[in-house]
Amino acid sequence: MPIIESYMKSECSNLANNSVADMKVEPITADEEYMKNPDLKKEEIAELKKWMKTQPHLPQNVTDEQLILFHHSCYYDMDATKSCIEVYYTTRTNTPEFFNNRDILRPELQHALKILHYNCLPVKDPNGYQIIYHKLQQFEAGKYTFNDGVKVLSMAIDACLSVEGTVPGYIFLFDMKGVRLGHLTRLSISSLRKFFLYLQEGMPVRLKAIHVLNTHSLIDKILMLVRPFMKKELMKMIHFHTDLQPVYEALSTKCLQKEYGGELESIDELHEKFESWMKNLRPYFKEEEKFRNDEKKRITDKKGKHSYQEQDLSLQNLCID
Repeated sequence: MPIIESYMKSECSNLANNSVADMKVEPITADEEYMKNPDLKKEEIAELKKWMKTQPHLPQNVTDEQLILFHHSCYYDMDATKSCIEVYYTTRTNTPEFFNNRDILRPELQHALKILHYNCLPVKDPNGYQIIYHKLQQFEAGKYTFNDGVKVLSMAIDACLSVEGTVPGYIFLFDMKGVRLGHLTRLSISSLRKFFLYLQEGMPVRLKAIHVLNTHSLIDKILMLVRPFMKKELMKMIHFHTDLQPVYEALSTKCLQKEYGGELESIDELHEKFESWMKNLRPYFKEEEKFRNDEKKRITDKKGKHSYQEQDLSLQNLCID
Protein backbone atom coordinates (compact mmCIF):
# COMPACT_ATOMS: atom_id res chain seq x y z
CA MET A 1 0.00 0.00 0.00
CA PRO A 2 1.77 3.14 -1.13
CA ILE A 3 0.89 5.54 1.69
CA ILE A 4 -1.81 7.87 0.39
CA GLU A 5 -3.18 10.82 2.30
CA SER A 6 -5.88 9.51 4.62
CA TYR A 7 -8.36 12.20 3.57
CA MET A 8 -8.98 10.29 0.36
CA LYS A 9 -12.52 9.01 0.34
CA SER A 10 -13.09 5.29 0.42
CA GLU A 11 -15.10 3.82 -2.42
CA CYS A 12 -15.69 0.55 -0.65
CA SER A 13 -19.28 0.03 0.40
CA ASN A 14 -20.26 -0.98 3.90
CA LEU A 15 -21.95 -4.25 3.04
CA ALA A 16 -22.12 -6.28 6.22
CA ASN A 17 -19.39 -8.89 6.55
CA ASN A 18 -18.77 -10.65 9.84
CA SER A 19 -16.04 -12.99 8.61
CA VAL A 20 -13.43 -11.60 11.02
CA ALA A 21 -15.86 -11.48 13.94
CA ASP A 22 -16.87 -15.07 13.20
CA MET A 23 -13.22 -16.04 12.61
CA LYS A 24 -14.06 -17.92 9.45
CA VAL A 25 -11.58 -19.95 7.45
CA GLU A 26 -13.17 -19.86 4.00
CA PRO A 27 -11.67 -17.10 1.81
CA ILE A 28 -13.72 -14.38 0.23
CA THR A 29 -14.41 -14.72 -3.51
CA ALA A 30 -13.77 -12.28 -6.35
CA ASP A 31 -17.50 -12.19 -7.10
CA GLU A 32 -18.16 -10.98 -3.56
CA GLU A 33 -15.51 -8.31 -3.98
CA TYR A 34 -17.04 -6.99 -7.19
CA MET A 35 -20.42 -6.80 -5.48
CA LYS A 36 -19.16 -4.63 -2.62
CA ASN A 37 -16.77 -2.46 -4.65
CA PRO A 38 -18.67 -0.71 -7.47
CA ASP A 39 -15.51 1.07 -8.70
CA LEU A 40 -13.56 -2.18 -9.04
CA LYS A 41 -13.27 -3.08 -12.74
CA LYS A 42 -12.75 -6.64 -13.98
CA GLU A 43 -10.85 -5.39 -17.00
CA GLU A 44 -8.27 -3.71 -14.75
CA ILE A 45 -7.71 -6.95 -12.83
CA ALA A 46 -7.30 -8.71 -16.18
CA GLU A 47 -4.76 -6.05 -17.17
CA LEU A 48 -2.82 -6.67 -13.95
CA LYS A 49 -2.75 -10.41 -14.66
CA LYS A 50 -1.42 -9.67 -18.15
CA TRP A 51 1.26 -7.36 -16.70
CA MET A 52 2.38 -10.00 -14.21
CA LYS A 53 3.16 -12.33 -17.09
CA THR A 54 5.74 -9.77 -18.22
CA GLN A 55 7.39 -9.99 -14.79
CA PRO A 56 8.66 -13.59 -14.77
CA HIS A 57 10.20 -13.30 -11.30
CA LEU A 58 6.81 -12.71 -9.69
CA PRO A 59 4.50 -15.60 -8.74
CA GLN A 60 2.46 -16.48 -11.82
CA ASN A 61 -0.53 -18.08 -10.09
CA VAL A 62 -1.71 -15.13 -7.99
CA THR A 63 -5.47 -15.21 -7.47
CA ASP A 64 -7.93 -12.57 -8.60
CA GLU A 65 -8.82 -12.05 -4.95
CA GLN A 66 -5.24 -11.13 -4.10
CA LEU A 67 -4.94 -8.77 -7.07
CA ILE A 68 -8.15 -7.09 -5.96
CA LEU A 69 -6.59 -6.45 -2.54
CA PHE A 70 -3.59 -4.78 -4.16
CA HIS A 71 -5.69 -2.66 -6.51
CA HIS A 72 -8.17 -1.59 -3.84
CA SER A 73 -5.41 -0.65 -1.38
CA CYS A 74 -3.93 1.66 -4.05
CA TYR A 75 -7.29 3.33 -4.77
CA TYR A 76 -7.38 1.69 -8.23
CA ASP A 77 -4.23 3.45 -9.47
CA MET A 78 -2.57 0.99 -11.87
CA ASP A 79 1.02 2.19 -11.50
CA ALA A 80 0.74 2.29 -7.71
CA THR A 81 -0.77 -1.21 -7.74
CA LYS A 82 2.11 -2.61 -9.78
CA SER A 83 4.60 -1.05 -7.37
CA CYS A 84 2.70 -2.47 -4.40
CA ILE A 85 2.73 -5.96 -5.94
CA GLU A 86 6.48 -5.73 -6.53
CA VAL A 87 7.28 -4.60 -3.00
CA TYR A 88 4.87 -7.12 -1.48
CA TYR A 89 6.38 -10.19 -3.10
CA THR A 90 9.97 -9.01 -3.02
CA THR A 91 9.77 -8.19 0.68
CA ARG A 92 8.11 -11.50 1.46
CA THR A 93 10.79 -13.32 -0.49
CA ASN A 94 13.71 -11.41 1.03
CA THR A 95 12.44 -11.28 4.61
CA PRO A 96 11.93 -14.87 5.78
CA GLU A 97 12.23 -13.72 9.39
CA PHE A 98 8.80 -12.07 8.97
CA PHE A 99 7.06 -14.20 6.36
CA ASN A 100 8.32 -17.79 6.46
CA ASN A 101 7.44 -20.61 8.87
CA ARG A 102 4.17 -18.96 9.86
CA ASP A 103 2.83 -22.00 11.68
CA ILE A 104 1.36 -20.79 14.95
CA LEU A 105 2.29 -24.10 16.61
CA ARG A 106 6.00 -23.47 16.10
CA PRO A 107 7.74 -23.01 19.50
CA GLU A 108 8.91 -19.46 18.78
CA LEU A 109 5.40 -18.34 17.80
CA GLN A 110 3.85 -20.07 20.81
CA HIS A 111 6.39 -18.11 22.86
CA ALA A 112 5.38 -14.88 21.12
CA LEU A 113 1.73 -15.52 22.01
CA LYS A 114 2.72 -15.76 25.67
CA ILE A 115 4.73 -12.51 25.57
CA LEU A 116 2.41 -10.44 23.37
CA HIS A 117 -1.32 -9.84 22.99
CA TYR A 118 -3.04 -9.81 19.60
CA ASN A 119 -6.67 -9.03 18.81
CA CYS A 120 -8.42 -8.65 15.45
CA LEU A 121 -11.26 -6.70 16.99
CA PRO A 122 -14.64 -8.20 16.04
CA VAL A 123 -16.46 -4.86 15.81
CA LYS A 124 -15.30 -2.28 13.28
CA ASP A 125 -15.13 1.43 14.02
CA PRO A 126 -17.97 3.74 12.85
CA ASN A 127 -16.24 4.13 9.46
CA GLY A 128 -16.11 0.39 8.90
CA TYR A 129 -12.37 0.21 9.59
CA GLN A 130 -10.89 -3.05 10.83
CA ILE A 131 -8.88 -2.59 14.05
CA ILE A 132 -5.76 -4.65 14.76
CA TYR A 133 -4.73 -4.54 18.42
CA HIS A 134 -1.31 -5.33 19.89
CA LYS A 135 0.42 -4.95 23.26
CA LEU A 136 2.93 -6.55 25.57
CA GLN A 137 1.57 -9.32 27.77
CA GLN A 138 4.77 -9.85 29.75
CA PHE A 139 7.03 -6.87 30.36
CA GLU A 140 10.44 -8.52 30.67
CA ALA A 141 12.48 -7.19 27.73
CA GLY A 142 14.70 -10.27 27.49
CA LYS A 143 11.70 -12.37 26.46
CA TYR A 144 10.75 -10.07 23.57
CA THR A 145 11.69 -10.87 19.96
CA PHE A 146 10.75 -8.19 17.44
CA ASN A 147 10.86 -10.42 14.35
CA ASP A 148 8.48 -12.99 15.83
CA GLY A 149 6.18 -10.20 16.99
CA VAL A 150 6.01 -8.79 13.46
CA LYS A 151 5.46 -12.27 12.06
CA VAL A 152 2.34 -12.84 14.16
CA LEU A 153 1.14 -9.30 13.42
CA SER A 154 1.45 -10.02 9.69
CA MET A 155 -0.52 -13.22 10.21
CA ALA A 156 -3.31 -11.26 11.90
CA ILE A 157 -3.57 -8.88 8.95
CA ASP A 158 -3.35 -11.65 6.35
CA ALA A 159 -6.08 -13.61 8.11
CA CYS A 160 -8.45 -10.64 7.95
CA LEU A 161 -7.63 -10.04 4.28
CA SER A 162 -8.13 -13.68 3.35
CA VAL A 163 -11.58 -14.14 4.87
CA GLU A 164 -13.03 -10.65 4.53
CA GLY A 165 -11.10 -9.10 1.68
CA THR A 166 -11.31 -5.37 1.12
CA VAL A 167 -12.64 -3.04 3.80
CA PRO A 168 -12.72 0.79 3.80
CA GLY A 169 -9.63 0.96 5.98
CA TYR A 170 -7.45 -0.44 8.76
CA ILE A 171 -6.50 1.00 12.13
CA PHE A 172 -3.64 -0.21 14.31
CA LEU A 173 -4.24 0.12 18.04
CA PHE A 174 -1.03 -0.34 20.05
CA ASP A 175 -0.72 -0.14 23.84
CA MET A 176 2.71 0.95 25.13
CA LYS A 177 2.12 -0.26 28.68
CA GLY A 178 5.23 -2.09 29.88
CA VAL A 179 7.49 -0.93 27.03
CA ARG A 180 10.95 -0.12 28.40
CA LEU A 181 14.32 0.96 27.04
CA GLY A 182 15.40 -2.68 27.13
CA HIS A 183 12.83 -3.50 24.45
CA LEU A 184 14.38 -0.92 22.13
CA THR A 185 17.84 -2.42 22.50
CA ARG A 186 16.45 -5.66 21.07
CA LEU A 187 15.43 -4.00 17.81
CA SER A 188 17.47 -4.48 14.64
CA ILE A 189 17.94 -1.56 12.26
CA SER A 190 17.67 -3.98 9.33
CA SER A 191 14.40 -5.40 10.63
CA LEU A 192 12.95 -1.95 11.25
CA ARG A 193 13.85 -0.87 7.72
CA LYS A 194 12.18 -3.93 6.20
CA PHE A 195 9.11 -3.55 8.42
CA PHE A 196 8.48 0.07 7.47
CA LEU A 197 9.17 -0.61 3.79
CA TYR A 198 6.49 -3.29 3.79
CA LEU A 199 4.09 -1.25 5.94
CA GLN A 200 4.26 1.81 3.70
CA GLU A 201 4.80 0.34 0.24
CA GLY A 202 3.70 -3.29 0.18
CA MET A 203 0.91 -4.00 2.66
CA PRO A 204 -2.33 -4.29 0.65
CA VAL A 205 -4.62 -2.34 2.97
CA ARG A 206 -5.81 1.23 3.25
CA LEU A 207 -4.14 2.23 6.49
CA LYS A 208 -6.10 5.07 8.08
CA ALA A 209 -4.61 5.61 11.53
CA ILE A 210 -2.27 4.27 14.21
CA HIS A 211 -3.39 4.95 17.77
CA VAL A 212 -0.79 4.48 20.52
CA LEU A 213 -2.16 4.13 24.05
CA ASN A 214 -0.39 4.76 27.37
CA THR A 215 2.24 6.93 25.74
CA HIS A 216 5.11 7.89 28.05
CA SER A 217 8.51 9.61 27.92
CA LEU A 218 10.13 6.73 26.03
CA ILE A 219 8.16 7.68 22.93
CA ASP A 220 10.76 10.32 22.02
CA LYS A 221 13.48 7.66 21.84
CA ILE A 222 11.22 5.35 19.85
CA LEU A 223 10.47 8.09 17.32
CA MET A 224 14.16 8.91 17.00
CA LEU A 225 14.77 5.27 16.17
CA VAL A 226 11.99 4.82 13.60
CA ARG A 227 11.61 8.29 12.06
CA PRO A 228 14.34 7.72 9.40
CA PHE A 229 12.14 4.99 7.91
CA MET A 230 8.82 6.83 8.03
CA LYS A 231 7.25 8.99 5.37
CA LYS A 232 5.56 12.18 6.49
CA GLU A 233 2.18 10.74 5.46
CA LEU A 234 2.62 7.89 7.93
CA MET A 235 3.70 10.27 10.68
CA LYS A 236 0.46 12.20 10.20
CA MET A 237 -1.52 9.01 10.84
CA ILE A 238 -0.01 8.36 14.28
CA HIS A 239 -1.91 9.58 17.33
CA PHE A 240 -0.42 9.33 20.83
CA HIS A 241 -2.72 9.10 23.85
CA THR A 242 -2.12 9.43 27.56
CA ASP A 243 -5.85 9.06 28.38
CA LEU A 244 -8.75 7.30 26.73
CA GLN A 245 -11.18 10.14 26.00
CA PRO A 246 -9.64 11.00 22.60
CA VAL A 247 -9.72 7.28 21.74
CA TYR A 248 -13.45 7.14 22.51
CA GLU A 249 -13.94 10.13 20.20
CA ALA A 250 -11.82 8.66 17.40
CA LEU A 251 -13.19 5.13 17.60
CA SER A 252 -16.07 4.00 19.81
CA THR A 253 -16.52 2.08 23.05
CA LYS A 254 -18.42 -0.46 20.97
CA CYS A 255 -15.19 -1.58 19.32
CA LEU A 256 -12.89 -1.53 22.37
CA GLN A 257 -12.11 -4.21 24.94
CA LYS A 258 -13.59 -3.92 28.40
CA GLU A 259 -10.21 -3.03 29.94
CA TYR A 260 -10.51 0.28 28.09
CA GLY A 261 -14.10 0.86 29.10
CA GLY A 262 -15.38 -0.76 25.94
CA GLU A 263 -18.18 -3.20 25.20
CA LEU A 264 -16.08 -6.05 23.80
CA GLU A 265 -14.73 -9.07 25.63
CA SER A 266 -11.47 -8.84 27.55
CA ILE A 267 -8.06 -8.68 25.91
CA ASP A 268 -7.25 -12.18 27.20
CA GLU A 269 -10.48 -13.66 25.88
CA LEU A 270 -10.00 -12.15 22.43
CA HIS A 271 -6.34 -13.22 22.41
CA GLU A 272 -7.35 -16.81 23.15
CA LYS A 273 -9.83 -16.73 20.27
CA PHE A 274 -7.18 -15.22 18.01
CA GLU A 275 -4.81 -18.10 18.76
CA SER A 276 -7.52 -20.64 17.95
CA TRP A 277 -8.22 -18.83 14.68
CA MET A 278 -4.54 -18.95 13.72
CA LYS A 279 -4.54 -22.71 14.38
CA ASN A 280 -7.54 -23.15 12.11
CA LEU A 281 -5.77 -21.16 9.39
CA ARG A 282 -2.58 -23.24 9.41
CA PRO A 283 -3.31 -24.67 5.91
CA TYR A 284 -3.79 -21.15 4.56
CA PHE A 285 -0.44 -19.93 5.87
CA LYS A 286 1.33 -23.02 4.55
CA GLU A 287 -0.13 -22.43 1.09
CA GLU A 288 0.68 -18.70 1.19
CA GLU A 289 4.41 -19.43 1.47
CA LYS A 290 4.35 -20.85 -2.05
CA PHE A 291 3.77 -17.34 -3.44
CA ARG A 292 7.32 -16.00 -3.55
CA ASN A 293 9.61 -14.52 -6.19
CA ASP A 294 12.02 -16.50 -8.31
CA GLU A 295 14.81 -13.94 -8.39
CA LYS A 296 16.75 -15.92 -11.01
CA LYS A 297 14.04 -14.94 -13.49
CA ARG A 298 14.06 -11.23 -12.66
CA ILE A 299 14.69 -9.04 -15.71
CA THR A 300 17.62 -6.65 -15.25
CA ASP A 301 18.31 -3.37 -17.00
CA LYS A 302 21.30 -2.63 -19.22
CA LYS A 303 23.42 -1.76 -16.19
CA GLY A 304 22.69 -5.14 -14.65
CA LYS A 305 20.49 -3.70 -11.93
CA HIS A 306 17.13 -5.06 -10.89
CA SER A 307 14.09 -3.00 -11.77
CA TYR A 308 13.37 -2.95 -8.05
CA GLN A 309 15.81 -2.36 -5.23
CA GLU A 310 15.14 -1.67 -1.59
CA GLN A 311 16.23 1.70 -0.29
CA ASP A 312 19.18 1.26 2.00
CA LEU A 313 18.92 4.01 4.57
CA SER A 314 22.05 5.03 6.43
CA LEU A 315 21.71 5.38 10.19
CA GLN A 316 25.37 5.97 11.04
CA ASN A 317 24.51 8.94 13.20
CA LEU A 318 21.61 7.28 15.01
CA CYS A 319 22.03 6.69 18.73
CA ILE A 320 19.84 6.13 21.75
CA ASP A 321 20.67 8.09 24.87
